[in-house]
Amino acid sequence: MFCIRQGGKWKPAGSQTECGEGLFHHYKALQSILWPSHDHHRWSDLVLSNILKNSVTAILGPKSSGKTHDVAAYALADYWCFPEYTGILISSTTRDALELRIWGEIKKLFKEAKQRLPWLSGVLIDYKHCVATDDIEEEIARDLRNGIIGIPCMVGGKYVGLGKYVGFKNLRVRLLGDECQFMGDGFLKAISNLDGNDDFKAVLLGNPIDPTDQLGCGAEPEVGWSSLPEPTKTAVWKTRFMDGFAVNLVGTDSPNFDYPESEKPRYRYLIDQRRIDNVAKFWGKDSHQYYSQCVGIMKQGLTARRVITRQICVQHKAFEDCIWGPGPRKKIYALDAAYSGTEGDRCIAGYIEVGFSMEGFQMIRVQPPKIIPVAIREGQTPEDQIAEFIQQDCAELGINLGDCFYDSTGRGTLGSAFARVLGITTPVAVEFGSRATQRPVRDDLYITETDGKKRLKTCSEHYSKFVSEMWFSVRYVVESGQMRELPEDVAFEGYQREWRTVGGNKIEIETKADMKERTGRSPDLFDWLATAIEGARQRGFKIKRLGVDFVENPGVDFLDELSRKHHKLWRSKQLTHK
Repeated sequence: MFCIRQGGKWKPAGSQTECGEGLFHHYKALQSILWPSHDHHRWSDLVLSNILKNSVTAILGPKSSGKTHDVAAYALADYWCFPEYTGILISSTTRDALELRIWGEIKKLFKEAKQRLPWLSGVLIDYKHCVATDDIEEEIARDLRNGIIGIPCMVGGKYVGLGKYVGFKNLRVRLLGDECQFMGDGFLKAISNLDGNDDFKAVLLGNPIDPTDQLGCGAEPEVGWSSLPEPTKTAVWKTRFMDGFAVNLVGTDSPNFDYPESEKPRYRYLIDQRRIDNVAKFWGKDSHQYYSQCVGIMKQGLTARRVITRQICVQHKAFEDCIWGPGPRKKIYALDAAYSGTEGDRCIAGYIEVGFSMEGFQMIRVQPPKIIPVAIREGQTPEDQIAEFIQQDCAELGINLGDCFYDSTGRGTLGSAFARVLGITTPVAVEFGSRATQRPVRDDLYITETDGKKRLKTCSEHYSKFVSEMWFSVRYVVESGQMRELPEDVAFEGYQREWRTVGGNKIEIETKADMKERTGRSPDLFDWLATAIEGARQRGFKIKRLGVDFVENPGVDFLDELSRKHHKLWRSKQLTHK
């Protein structure tokens, strides 16, 4: 610790001889003293050396690459060397994510080291997610300056970011951002504001998913992602963001491969060949799962399998202000219901506005939605609370209840509550789980029949399920340039949901359960928007043409046709009995 406080290398007073082996050597030695049983390997060494050298370090890699452990070990060692004037902010998406990932790892390492060396600084205040240098009083615990504090950036399902910590001041400030790929758009800006401290470092952690998310922007090479060849070996490059550096731990270059294949994996917690083979066998080597869990590199082509991307929204001005032309405007209300936070879902309500642009085509303006506070109350069911909220909100907004739409999938009791509370005119049920409709996908997407005639392609031919139709309708509204003032947090959920093609070459979005397992969040806000757009379509809104007509091949799959011909031939050769 003394050597680290001296800067790693120094000259004693009156001496011309330099002492010390450098910060990397002494930090690594300190970690070995604090946690003697813990490993060091080329990945952990690379992570530590880059954090020490750089002001901003982005660390990308697959699952089971040790990123969280290595950064947690650095944070504690750094804090214990300068406990009187070091503030370390540990951020993740939610409180649960903090507990399961970086804060949970810090707690474990803190307890291990304190058992060996009780004199180490700091008091663990678990329910506050902090380590305090002083045993501070309850009323000032939130004003922590010296110590480590965990910060959830998603509170109550809403992204709140690091806003209240932007003015955080100390002689030494560290920000360690976990799961940066799921952070909202203001996250990197908050980091830039914290850079005003004299001794500041930021570390961005995550699994690479999308070049346009916060991890992708923080790790972007100086001349852009397209300039970087797909890494096959662990790599380091200079980034555009704050002149930082990115460290890409490539799973197929794991330290476990540094030893003979005949031996058991040296590091059981790191990715190895068995895990890679299991994922590749089940999902395939071109899948998102393979790149996320096994390789851990920024596969730019995978963003094509997102329902929508930030680039699409920006390109088609979805975030810009709406400028109405002459003519009437109509409000469409929508609800995505949830009861008492079931499985982490939120109860979302709000409205969109439909009118005409100065050019004379229909436009949609998205108003920020609200979270309905559903509570456990004696004598009043959650369904009644939702119905009463909708009744009051629509009355204040001047919206007819017949222009209110809600997802009725598995919610029969909600329809009964609407009838009981609202009377004759009730919201319109939209069944997410139903089949895709017979409506045209767009007014410029055609297919050619076997007789050579051209007709508009129907949604039932384009999508496997109605929910896929609803989500992609939002995308087409954006691409047609008909959406304005789209809230960032609503769009963000659309960036996360993936889609694939299934039988008959139909589009199918991933299930909500799969998305929640993969991202740790439910797409309630985007479900709400999809419901509102469906309501607008039912009330006459039309998605305008995207450009020139596009004609797809005849709607008969080659393999299906081959199978049909084979079956016909086989039947023709069968014996018949009379």
